[in-house]
Amino acid sequence: MGESNGELSAGMIRFINTPIAGPFVRARLIGFASAAVISILLGGVVSALTTSNALAFSVAVVSFLANAIFVLNRYLGYSSTPLAVNINHPFMDGIPMGKAEVQVQLSNGNWIDPGSHRTKAIPDELRGGFNLVHDTIDFPILGHFSTAQNRTPLLIRHMALINQAIALRDAVNDIPDPIEDARERETKESGLLERSWLEKEQEIEVESPLVSFFKREK
Repeated sequence: MGESNGELSAGMIRFINTPIAGPFVRARLIGFASAAVISILLGGVVSALTTSNALAFSVAVVSFLANAIFVLNRYLGYSSTPLAVNINHPFMDGIPMGKAEVQVQLSNGNWIDPGSHRTKAIPDELRGGFNLVHDTIDFPILGHFSTAQNRTPLLIRHMALINQAIALRDAVNDIPDPIEDARERETKESGLLERSWLEKEQEIEVESPLVSFFKREK
């Protein structure tokens, strides 16, 4: 289980404040600006068609609010990502000068080190929502992760970002990727099975009908 730190450790930067999240912040600003422009244009069209300034103003306000809410929801999806990294992590877009670190926030607000394995969100049958677990055979629980009742696109996005952060952390820290190791073992085992099968196949080929016939003749 990951070690609980409660508050975010010193030197850790939330995902939304990392350089890699910069495009999401810029997209929010562009989205708000676009919503304002569209609202003004739409209000102008309505005003020209109806000569009613009150109606045009109402349409412009409703249009802006609708677009702004959409943009804000998209931004909050990334700004609420329960993930933080330190300055040595590749998300910071710099040259690592030491050990990269990752922390994940649980549903109770506590921050933990997710440990050495990739993570997975599985339903919590007792409390509802989802637990954060190591994606291993026995799925050890790290803590309650989300109160979402369904596996929403936001939850899936958060898990993808967390596992990407863990993989990049391990790459910086020269820790072997357990998934690649598993694939390598699978390839080796597959090769052994294939060789074993070929050896048996060769033995079967030796026992051809002609050979069996001469054996019976003896």
